Amino acid sequence: MDEKQKVKDLLVATRFGVSALEMETIINVNRDIALAVIAELKAEGEDIQTFGEDQNPAELVLYSIGAIEEGI
Repeated sequence: MDEKQKVKDLLVATRFGVSALEMETIINVNRDIALAVIAELKAEGEDIQTFGEDQNPAELVLYSIGAIEEGI
């Protein structure tokens, strides 16, 4: 499976969002590559949602395809 598909699958699966930094550990995709894939998916029209975008560096923002549930 290529890195783009790994990132997309994880973004679809997450309910609470996942950061690019966490992707290094979860799916073994470098954070810079993950951020590039996220930008590419956005450009392709995917419904990329974010949480914390205005308060955090890009690698710490939570990303998801579809709604992000807040709270636990």
